[in-house]
Amino acid sequence: MEHRTVNSQFPNFDNLETFNKILSAVREHNFRDVSWKNDAMPCIQSELSHGFQLVIWVDYKDAKLAEFTDERESGEMKQLMFGERDEDGEYAEQWQYDDADALIAHVYKVMTA
Repeated sequence: MEHRTVNSQFPNFDNLETFNKILSAVREHNFRDVSWKNDAMPCIQSELSHGFQLVIWVDYKDAKLAEFTDERESGEMKQLMFGERDEDGEYAEQWQYDDADALIAHVYKVMTA
């Protein structure tokens, strides 16, 4: 079975540089590319114990290409999201960013706490 990646699942993704920057920075904390074409945007994830996950979503740079264009253009939704998902797949916590470095710093804070 082929490993799904941002490149195979989102061939026209316009925010690959940011996605790869984040993935490279957090890979040491067992994050991996789990992008799936049926999702709204590419995803990076780390599996924790008891079914918990840390998830990073990277949206399109151009809000007009995003599934949630209205929310992005209004500022209600940012380009990047980091969240803690419980065993039921529900987000216990989530934070949104437009700055990849701020997201990466938050991931490091969570992983080294």
